[in-house]
Amino acid sequence: MIRHVELPTTPADIASWRVGDVIFLTGVVLTARDLAHRRILKAGLLETGEQGQALPFDPTGLPIFHCGPLARRDASGWTITGLGPTTSARMEPSTPAILARFKTPFLIGKGGMGPATRQALADHGAAYLAAVGGTGALGARSVEAVLGVYWLEEVGMPDAVWILRLRDYGPLVVTMDSTGRDLHDEVARAAAESTA
Repeated sequence: MIRHVELPTTPADIASWRVGDVIFLTGVVLTARDLAHRRILKAGLLETGEQGQALPFDPTGLPIFHCGPLARRDASGWTITGLGPTTSARMEPSTPAILARFKTPFLIGKGGMGPATRQALADHGAAYLAAVGGTGALGARSVEAVLGVYWLEEVGMPDAVWILRLRDYGPLVVTMDSTGRDLHDEVARAAAESTA
């Protein structure tokens, strides 16, 4: 099924998505790679309940795009020149805690994720959407506005957190849904069986 999704989503929206659905996305997302994930967990409430430093932005309820945008800045502000997915497996260690703490409705990335994330997606009613790699220049055309950039001075452009408003970003494919289905795992198992 092809879906044109306007953010924010509801739990019922995400529950209706199934592996194989194609999504075109409009609305606000947050970009974060592995370094940003670690900083978010350290700065926010940690799994132990220990209080960290306050975050300079609120990730609660925002989709997380595994992406390190490329941008240029002039007198009128930021322009995103590259917006493509990065390999999601790098975020596997921190993703279950992020999903639990910040009610992340879905993730966008490349290559799928592991069993801990698959279980966390099912536990929290979230999904994973696969983006096409190598399409950064095309993806940048979907950026309507840069709403904020955080930690740029500390970690540099690709590892900073960017909050972006997108218009019809896609196609994205639901490859891990809230029911626990995982297309990446299914394809890997089928390939293994066909060569056995």
